Amino acid sequence: MSVPLEELQLQEEVNGKIRTIQALDRARVAHIQFVSYTPPPTDLSDTGQVEEWGNRIGFIAEDLHKLLQLSHDKFWCQAIHDETLQTLIDTYLKNAPRSYDVLCELPEDFQELHDEVHKLIFKTCLRLATHKEDKEHFISPGVFGEIIYENFLFDIPKIFDMCVLFGKGNEALLSKMINNIFTQQPKYNEDLSCVIPTIFQAFEDMKRKCCMLDTSRERGKIPLDLQNGKTGQTMENLSLKDLQDLIFYIADIGVTVSSFLEVYPTASEIFQQANFMCRLSESYDIVPALLAEVKRRDFDDYGGKQLLKVKLTHAKKDLMKIVHLIITKCFIEPILENGDSPEEFVEGFISTLSAVLHERQFLADFEGCHPFQYYSDILAQCSYEIDEARIQYIQDAFSSAFATYGKRRKPYGATTRGGRTSPDGSPGPVEEDMGAEAGCDRKMFMKDEDDAMAGACAPTKKGVELDSMIAAVKDLLPELGEGFVELCLEETGYDIEKVINFVLEDKLPQSLQNVDRNLPRKKSPVIQDSISQRTNVFDNDEFDVFSNNQVDMSRIHRGKREKEDIQNVDDKDMANIKSTLAQKYGYETVYEEVDDEDEVYNDEYDDTYDTINVGADDADSADELSQRRQFRMPRVLEQKQQGKEKGSSGESSEESDQEAPVRDEFIQNPELIRQRAEERAQWKDQRRRKNPQTGGQEQDKKHDVKGAPKGKGQSGEVLKNRAWKEKHKSSRANHNRKYISDKKRMA
Repeated sequence: MSVPLEELQLQEEVNGKIRTIQALDRARVAHIQFVSYTPPPTDLSDTGQVEEWGNRIGFIAEDLHKLLQLSHDKFWCQAIHDETLQTLIDTYLKNAPRSYDVLCELPEDFQELHDEVHKLIFKTCLRLATHKEDKEHFISPGVFGEIIYENFLFDIPKIFDMCVLFGKGNEALLSKMINNIFTQQPKYNEDLSCVIPTIFQAFEDMKRKCCMLDTSRERGKIPLDLQNGKTGQTMENLSLKDLQDLIFYIADIGVTVSSFLEVYPTASEIFQQANFMCRLSESYDIVPALLAEVKRRDFDDYGGKQLLKVKLTHAKKDLMKIVHLIITKCFIEPILENGDSPEEFVEGFISTLSAVLHERQFLADFEGCHPFQYYSDILAQCSYEIDEARIQYIQDAFSSAFATYGKRRKPYGATTRGGRTSPDGSPGPVEEDMGAEAGCDRKMFMKDEDDAMAGACAPTKKGVELDSMIAAVKDLLPELGEGFVELCLEETGYDIEKVINFVLEDKLPQSLQNVDRNLPRKKSPVIQDSISQRTNVFDNDEFDVFSNNQVDMSRIHRGKREKEDIQNVDDKDMANIKSTLAQKYGYETVYEEVDDEDEVYNDEYDDTYDTINVGADDADSADELSQRRQFRMPRVLEQKQQGKEKGSSGESSEESDQEAPVRDEFIQNPELIRQRAEERAQWKDQRRRKNPQTGGQEQDKKHDVKGAPKGKGQSGEVLKNRAWKEKHKSSRANHNRKYISDKKRMA
């Protein structure tokens, strides 16, 4: 009687489990006592603490070497039953420095020892994630999955930490490890789906600590702080340590999840099923709020402030990277792979993005990191007929959000001119490239970035621009008062769409819930006097009659002063001034006395020609005055005069032709030009006809190089001509291009 194949496989699996469990006996555990890992000390000046930490790291490295040298069965006995090994791996994965942490420089020997421990921990995790080492040493996949899951050798937090610590440089090997763990034990997928809600719970806890939760969503509920009579904590009341912990927590969440999805892209489907993208967009407003708070505060250490800004910037990029990986794995790759029937994935892509269009800050940051144009180009290539109006609507939402809050990264080595532009041409501020974490420059935090992240603290809008915004809101909601609309615009950063959505969905912020919706607008008094608005360099001086009620009229003189009004300097004072200047500058003689009492200073006197000596005041002699510069006929008139003289006398000689000046003709006579060209052509033709081998005699016939037809034989004259042509070919063809070019230019 034959046994079915399925029963044989089941019996073999049961026998494999029994053999494995019998082999993994607690009594076979090696006597290795592992010590837990502690991070490097922050104070390197304490040599005793540094040496103690170095000794601990040395013990860990020695024990891990012994562990990895064990055989297959003994290694798994140690991994299952040795709690100290599991404690070591847990403490290292939790406390080991990440690549994005600001590290202190350890001594060289300790740094090498720490790097060795890092490699040994990775090799240990790699061996724990491998169920088959060779043909003789292996564990069946089913038993392997139960062993690692029931003994808690791996869990989701450990896998997250492994992706962060070992992701750089070991991507392929680490990806193979994680895929093997999730493949052999599908229960980890369920654990991952249970971990995702805890991420958003962490965001809610952070927003609750910053008092950013929208309590209006739960109508009728009173916050606990108000029930207890407390005012509640705001972000301004957060201590510096709490603010720093929140920023580091968000940055750690972003880099951890993004590293995990890079190593194990299949998990993106689980994140999409948990509606991760939509929930992240709702919780994302804490990132710009924390950035605005960091910029608002004054720090004692400027480097600490810059570090927090860089951390938030990296957190923003990592969160946007998570969304990009989910979209790529769940929608873009299936659209490219299923070119014939991509309807399901295209509709899922459009519906997913349409659900987050109301979060403008989220859209702006995502557009800055991963432009929507990239996805739209891929959609345009698929065979499925997509409604272009829907795609254009999403594109307009991204562009509008980016124009308001976004920042375009400036190209390397280039400057931006002509205003701020977004990827689709709409206005948008420019973001500088971020520098290193510890040594970043001040220029990377520009005023545009401050204004974009400030939200309600951004510069207010006035005048016609504010009036147009209020009118736009009242066109759709005419029952609202202008004062209430103005307050809503200020609260939402002058975002008309957000104001309309808040009113229609009854989700007004807490600060506007008790405000009268029919509140009129306070009219600013119109200034009728245009003098108060003037700006002049003489404002508020002693003669400003618009600002001073009393002006000293005695210091004001109308018209020109009379002679008696001029104050003259006494002779004694003038003599003292002259003597003082002579002693100071070493003059040998004092100024000569000028006896001209009747001369009075006239401020209207024209002294333009005072330096020119004219008439009797000229010091030149009479001969020089009688002499005059020789008159010279202008050149043009002189030529005309000579032409008249030649025409009248009719005399022409070679001497007169040589002495006559060259005529300055702007346009030459065409007849002369043709005559000179003909003479030059004749001269060149004569020169060309002369044979240089016969001493300048003309050549009666051309050089015959063609000769008789092929195969008929050639004469000696033809062969001679061919040899001459070959010898002198350097003066023709392409060898005289410069001469031909000059010839064409002169023609």
